[in-house]
Amino acid sequence: MQDPADTFAGLSRRLRNSDRTAFAEVFRRFHAPLVRYARRFTNDDDAACDVLQDVFMKVWEDRKTLTVKVSLQALLYTMVRNRALNSLRRNKWIAAASVEEVRDRQETALAGDEALMAQDLQQHIQRGIDALPQRRAEAFVLSRYHGLKNAEIAGIMGLSKRTVDTHILLALKDLRKRLDALLNEGTQP
Repeated sequence: MQDPADTFAGLSRRLRNSDRTAFAEVFRRFHAPLVRYARRFTNDDDAACDVLQDVFMKVWEDRKTLTVKVSLQALLYTMVRNRALNSLRRNKWIAAASVEEVRDRQETALAGDEALMAQDLQQHIQRGIDALPQRRAEAFVLSRYHGLKNAEIAGIMGLSKRTVDTHILLALKDLRKRLDALLNEGTQP
C-alpha cells in the first residue's frame, strides 16, 4: 500500500513544511515531463531548462504559501506554461511543438524495420499534431502525452472542461483522418 506522504497531497503538505526530501521528490517526478512540455513553447532545450529552473525556484521560495487548488501536477504545468509564455513574449521566440517521448519509447522497444516504420508513423502523427490549431494541439498533447485529466488541462489553459473535451475530440478526428489517408495511400497500387 502506498504511503499517504508519497501522494501529491502529501508531497504538497510536506513541501509547505520546508521538507527538502519532498522538494527533491517533486523535482524527480516532474522534471523530465515538464522540460518536454516547456520545450513545446521554447523550441530550445536550454530555454526549457531555464523555465523549469525558474518554476522550481518559485515553488521553493513560495512553498509556505503554496496553494494547490486542483493538483500539484496541474499547478506545476500551469506555472511552466505561464513562465514559458512570458519568456516567449520577452524574447519573441516562436513556439513549436516537439513530442519526442513516444518516438524514443518506440525506437527503444522496436528493432530494425519495425523501428523505422514506427518512426515514420510517429513523424506522420507529429506532422498531424503540428497541423492542428495551437490550442487544440496543446490540449491533445497534455492529455495524451502528459496524462493530465481534462479538468487539469482546463485549469492550465484557462478554458472550460467542455472546451478541452471538444479540442481533444477534434484533434483525434483530425489525426484519424490523416492516418486513414496515409493507410489508403499505402494500399493503392
